[in-house]
Amino acid sequence: MKVGLEREIKDIDRQIKEARRAASAALSLEEKLAGQKQIKALESHRKERRRSLFDAQDEIVNSRERLIESIEGKLKSKASEEELFTIRWSLT
Repeated sequence: MKVGLEREIKDIDRQIKEARRAASAALSLEEKLAGQKQIKALESHRKERRRSLFDAQDEIVNSRERLIESIEGKLKSKASEEELFTIRWSLT
């Protein structure tokens, strides 16, 4: 999940660079404005994906901590012995 989000963010960064290049090469004011709107939308989407990446990283850390606590709890468990009943028998 983390790798997928990182890959998606890199792709969005590439799209932003292309949009900036296109906006700076635009001749008319309308084209420049459209390019700036596209850049703004892409940056907003990138920000959203980064937030998702950070949330995913936090979830991974939390899962790891829970797993470690669970393993520690299992290691600390003690075995006990208790006599439940006694059987006596003899051969005659």
